[in-house]
Amino acid sequence: MAYILGLIFSDGAIEDVRKSSRTCYIAITSKDKAFIEEVRDVLSPSHKLYIRLPRINRFSNGKSYQCSTLYTLRIGNKIMYQDLINLGLRPRKSLKMKFPNIPQQYFNFFLRGYFDGDGCVSVYKQRGRMHKTIQVIFTSGTKTFLEKISLTVDKIIKIEGSKVGNYGGAFRLTYKQNKALKLLAFMYSRLNHAIYLDRKYKIYQNYLKNRR
Repeated sequence: MAYILGLIFSDGAIEDVRKSSRTCYIAITSKDKAFIEEVRDVLSPSHKLYIRLPRINRFSNGKSYQCSTLYTLRIGNKIMYQDLINLGLRPRKSLKMKFPNIPQQYFNFFLRGYFDGDGCVSVYKQRGRMHKTIQVIFTSGTKTFLEKISLTVDKIIKIEGSKVGNYGGAFRLTYKQNKALKLLAFMYSRLNHAIYLDRKYKIYQNYLKNRR
C-alpha cells in the first residue's frame, strides 16, 4: 500500500463528483498494461481498465506529438478518497501536494512507487570520462514535495540530492552516480512479492551488470 500511495501521488488523480454521481474516484494511469493490471489486482481485481488509444495532440504554436496508448484504473470509493485527502493529496494535485507521513520502514516502498510514476533513471557518457554515469531524477509540480523527499532520503540513508531546480515549470531532484546507486539499492530493497515497473528496474540492473 505504501508503494501504491507513492504511485497515486505521481501518476494518480482523485476527483470528488458527489454532486453528480454521489461518489469520489481514484484513478491511476500508465502506458504499461501488465504493470497497471498488477496494481489493479492488488487494489480491486474486479475493476476493468479504461483504454485511451494513441492520438496526436496539437498545440496552438503548431507543434504536435504522438501520445501512446494509455490504460487507466478508475475506482469509485469515498473512503479511499478521504484517506488520500488526509494524507496530503488534492484534486488537480500537481501544484499543491503535501508530503504524507510515511513510517520509515515503508519509505522505500513509497519512494519506489513515486519513482515509477514521476521518476526516471538514465545512463549516459560524459565527455572526457571513461565510464558511463547513472542518474535518478524525481519530478513534481510542487517544490516542497521534492525537498521533503531529499530531506527524508538524507535522514534514512545519509545521501544528499542536488538542489531542487525549476525546469520549464516543473521541479526536479537529481542524484548522480554513487548517490544514485545507493538510492536505487535502497528503493529496490525487499522486492519479494513487491510491485515495481520492470523497464526502469532493468536499466538499473543492466548498468550494474555492464560495469563489472
